[in-house]
Amino acid sequence: MARLLDFGGTLQGAQRGDEEAFARLWREFHPGLLRYLRIKASPAAEDLAADIWIRVVRALPTFEGDEQGFRGWLYTTARNRLTDWYRSGERRIDAIEHASLVIMPSATDVEAEVAEHSATDRAVALIAELPPDQAEAVMLRIVVGMDVARVAELMGRTPGSVRVLCHRGLKRLERRLVEAGAAEPLPVASVPSGTTVVTATSATVIVREEERLHA
Repeated sequence: MARLLDFGGTLQGAQRGDEEAFARLWREFHPGLLRYLRIKASPAAEDLAADIWIRVVRALPTFEGDEQGFRGWLYTTARNRLTDWYRSGERRIDAIEHASLVIMPSATDVEAEVAEHSATDRAVALIAELPPDQAEAVMLRIVVGMDVARVAELMGRTPGSVRVLCHRGLKRLERRLVEAGAAEPLPVASVPSGTTVVTATSATVIVREEERLHA
């Protein structure tokens, strides 16, 4: 997974109130966050994402950690917000102050990236059809790129159970695509040994068994 160029410097700039630095953080982490929210709360994903980023902005000056720590912190914030949303029963988003929105990057900032992310979005749509726990584990582990320990902490599970959820989810996804005739196996010579390849149109999920079960 690509790393944000000079994460430490970008984070420090954002913590000082540099809008461009915050915009770089947003462009790096927002697409994955939105995909996660579409699996967990599709009807309200956009509104929840905006609310979560406002919470991140407010707490950003107190954050300490590296890029992986920030990713875990962001998704912990998201999961806490989702818990509040589920429990409230109101299915509405608290009003966001206009002054806070000024620092949020415009949606047009990512328009050039739509084509790049479209295949991943199609894969995410398939993941969303899995049982909820499997979908969340696969999303966080495979799409977001968190390690097993962080996913386990976030989901309140053991690392072993996260590995099992990922394994079962990916196998279920593979079977579903094969049964639907959508899978397009690659030549054996082009696929590393122990690799599962699942293709739906141009959305491809490639997961090495040893990485997903033992990382």
